[in-house]
Amino acid sequence: MTMSAAIVTPARLHLIDLSTGEDFEALFNPEQVTEEIQVAYSRLVIPGMSHQPLQYSNTGNEGLQFDLYSVGHTPGERERVEDFRRFLQSLCYPKGDAGTIDDGAPPRVLFVWPRVWTFTCVITHLRFVHSQFTVGGQISRSMASVTIEEIRDIRLTSDDVRRHGTRRSSSGGGVEST
Repeated sequence: MTMSAAIVTPARLHLIDLSTGEDFEALFNPEQVTEEIQVAYSRLVIPGMSHQPLQYSNTGNEGLQFDLYSVGHTPGERERVEDFRRFLQSLCYPKGDAGTIDDGAPPRVLFVWPRVWTFTCVITHLRFVHSQFTVGGQISRSMASVTIEEIRDIRLTSDDVRRHGTRRSSSGGGVEST
């Protein structure tokens, strides 16, 4: 590995509010991501049978849980910490100008971690731990525990996942062509 390759900044995770187009780039990529998919089966009860046959019902939405850190040593960096907090919180509430029931939900988010994940989601759980404060009371170090769940408007098949993995798009034919 060359010295220049060793100091290249890795592609960072992005969260994009699809209702406003606002793009938030993480200051640091998560150190760890928990990925979860639940598969639902109905247990069929047949009198006299020695077992319960399983009948596939559906596959749940993909979910990720990860921590994002934000640190601010200068006044400008501390403002970024607060902006980070407000941006994530804003993704948990409906927009003020909701004209329909569909618009009355929190915004959809495009979750992008280049070459790893790309899909449309919503935040289903958000928790902050603030661990450092300035003398004036500003937050200077914060960790957000974020849980997101994929939103799909089209059917996803085993073949799609095998071919494209978690790089999916909400437009067009269901999966990205990368």
